[in-house]
Amino acid sequence: MLLALGTTWLLAGCGLGEAPATQPTSPPPSTRATVVDLIEVPCEDTITEFSPPGPDLDTVDPGFDIIGGVIALRTSKTAGYVAQLSAHGLYDDPTLRLAAKTPLLIRRGATVEIRVPDGFHDRVALDYGHSPSLRTAFGPCESETEWLLFTGYVWVPDPECISLEVVLPDSTVEARPLGLGAPCPDDISH
Repeated sequence: MLLALGTTWLLAGCGLGEAPATQPTSPPPSTRATVVDLIEVPCEDTITEFSPPGPDLDTVDPGFDIIGGVIALRTSKTAGYVAQLSAHGLYDDPTLRLAAKTPLLIRRGATVEIRVPDGFHDRVALDYGHSPSLRTAFGPCESETEWLLFTGYVWVPDPECISLEVVLPDSTVEARPLGLGAPCPDDISH
């Protein structure tokens, strides 16, 4: 509310010496109950279209594991390092405390899903720009290039080696290890 006092305008609630009110810059806090089962990522959410220099899929960055010829995921084995975790205050759920940036390449025209295995549902969530989820679906997306790049995060409460599952177009499920602030042993079975 504005009040006119002579030629001076005062904003009601803002007096001298008071800090101005600020708007929150992050989304409202969440709880584990809002980790949804499935998010379908729109094709428009690709951040970059990527086409390998040659027709051979092996020309994709060697830090990515090409799974079923339709998705490329940076895993602990292929990247050769542990993913760095960052603390974010976006959610009030302690299981959504640390996040590792996790880019994916999805092949043009392919439909694929990544998901958190059952053994990790209580402490891991995927986030590709819409809401934390247990499953995230991509495609089919049309493009002039062979691969579309999507970026997102995997949330965990503490550093650990986890497993992500990839559901391929033929319903085959393949698991891949991700070291999130902690190395993965050669064989993980959670």
